[in-house]
Amino acid sequence: MRGEAAVGEPAQGHRLPQLRKLLRFGASSVVAVVCSETTFLLLYGPAHASSTVASVCAWLAGAIPNYWINRTWTWGRRGRPSVSRELVPYAAIVFGTLGLAIAATAVGDALLRDSGVSDAARTVLVGGIYLAVYGVMFFVRFLLFDRIFAPADEPGAASRS
Repeated sequence: MRGEAAVGEPAQGHRLPQLRKLLRFGASSVVAVVCSETTFLLLYGPAHASSTVASVCAWLAGAIPNYWINRTWTWGRRGRPSVSRELVPYAAIVFGTLGLAIAATAVGDALLRDSGVSDAARTVLVGGIYLAVYGVMFFVRFLLFDRIFAPADEPGAASRS
């Protein structure tokens, strides 16, 4: 039968939709990264904001478009989102990532501030740290978001009770 794998064979029918979702997630992440990283670099560099302020504002600049693009395009969700089953878990994941970014950029900023590195170089390096956190968290976030946004009838979907 189509879409069903024999015992011991990989479920090829399940891989293509997951790959499509991963590619869409990647494309929406590019949009979020451009919004986020641009905001971080402008605030941390020319505006001389702290790494924490720059991280929070950059997170906001990327998280809002990323949520809506992923919800509607990547996972095809429509209608009003459930606060307890969708918004709260999403917020926990993105705030956790934000916490990592704040901690990592604060450490990087502290190490580089009195190191003799120019302001421009420090901005690029701390901006790179910010970007690296999101790069590392890309697949973790995809797997977690896939659980949140998956339809209730899809295998592996989070409970919708």
